[in-house]
Amino acid sequence: MIRVRGLGRSGRSGRRCAAPVAAAAVAVLLLSGCSDGGDALSLGSLQEKAAKIGGDGAADCPLAYDLAGAAKTAGVSLAAGPGDTQGEEPAVTAEDGREAPEGSAWAANPGALVTCTFHLGQEDVELHTVATEKVQALSVLAPVAQRAAGIGIDDLRTFLKDAAAAKKGVPVVAKSGNVAAARLGLDGSGDASLLLTVGDSGKSGLGAEQVGALAKALAGQLG
Repeated sequence: MIRVRGLGRSGRSGRRCAAPVAAAAVAVLLLSGCSDGGDALSLGSLQEKAAKIGGDGAADCPLAYDLAGAAKTAGVSLAAGPGDTQGEEPAVTAEDGREAPEGSAWAANPGALVTCTFHLGQEDVELHTVATEKVQALSVLAPVAQRAAGIGIDDLRTFLKDAAAAKKGVPVVAKSGNVAAARLGLDGSGDASLLLTVGDSGKSGLGAEQVGALAKALAGQLG
C-alpha cells in the first residue's frame, strides 16, 4: 500500500551537497547500479560507507540500489543513469555523524547519511539513506524534505509523522507528490529511512503514485 499526502503534481531537487544537519532546529521542532551493495544494512556499515566516501564524494553508489529496475516496477518508462542531469556534482555524497560538531542533529542522535544521485530522463532523483541510533532517523533530513517538496512546516510535520508511523517498506508521499519516504530494516539496533526526491521544489513530471512506487521498490532492494 502506498500512502499519499494530498494530490500534488508529480525539475531538479536543489541538492548540491549532502543533507545539512546544521538545521537541527527544524528537526527538533518536528520531532543504476551500485558498486558494492548487497551486504546487510546496519548503522555501523552505513557509517563506514560514509567515512569512506568522505567530503569529496564518490562516483559509485555503495548501496544496492537499482533505479532502472525500480523504475520498471513503478511503470516509469524513462532511462535511468548515475549522477544528475548536469553531471556537475559528485554522484554520491555522505555525512559520517561520528564527526559531527557539538550541538548538531548528529550529536543528539548519532548516525550516518549516504546520498546517491541518479537521473530518470531529465528528472534528477536523489536517494538519501539515513540511519541513526534512535528514532526518528528521518528527522535529520527534515530540511532536505521541506526544500525538495516545497511545502510548509505544517505539511512537513504531517509528512514526517506519517512516515514514522508507517510500517517498514511502506512509502509515504509528501503533499507535493515528488518526495517520498520509506522506513528501512536494519541489521542490529537503530532506525533507518530512505528519503526519495524527484525533480525540484515540489515539481516533477512523475505522478505521486509513481514516486511512491519508486520508493517502495527501492526500499525493498535493501531488504
